[in-house]
Order: sequence, then structure tokens, then C-alpha cells
Amino acid sequence: MCSDQYTHQTSRTMAYNRTIVIFMALCVLAAAVAQVPQGRPHENQGRGKRALDGVTSCDFTVIPKISCHDCHTKLICKQIGGILKACNNPFQPHCNNGVCSSVPSAECA
Repeated sequence: MCSDQYTHQTSRTMAYNRTIVIFMALCVLAAAVAQVPQGRPHENQGRGKRALDGVTSCDFTVIPKISCHDCHTKLICKQIGGILKACNNPFQPHCNNGVCSSVPSAECA
């Protein structure tokens, strides 16, 4: 009887230890998955955060302040130069009279 009691107690201790080991392994795995990538400020950022808009030259006195550069890009002409803004909205992909629109201009239709 003493041998059975020792065996039962040993198997219970082994089950307890196995449960603790599994729990600790899950904790380590959860901590590893939850880690945020550590990089310099320019790393791990989307393209939009570090990409500049296109810059071009334009004559502020001749070209209207806002116009179309091409069928999918508008041009904002300022005194220091022009800024090209792509029409990235999938519902308004066309440039029409300097505004991104769902309807293409007559030249682009």
C-alpha cells in the first residue's frame, strides 16, 4: 500500500510540474509574440509617413493655383513651386479641374 501511495503522489507531482512547464512556455511565447519591433525612427513605418509629395516647378502667375498635372495627379502651384498630389482615393481616382473626382475630365475620358 505504501508503494501505491508513493506512486500516486509521484505521478501527481509530475503532472503538476508538467502543467507549470507548459504554463511557463506559454508565457514566454506570449511575451515573444507581443514584442514591438525596435528600430530607428525611420524603420518600421509605412511608406506614406516617410514619402514626400512630388515637387515640380510651375509659374504661379500663369498656371491656375490648382490644376491637373495629368489624369490622376493634381498640381498645386505655389510661389515656391508646385506640389504634385496623386489621386489615391479608389472612389475618386481622376483629376478633374484640379480636384480628385470619380468622373474623368474631358481630356482623359
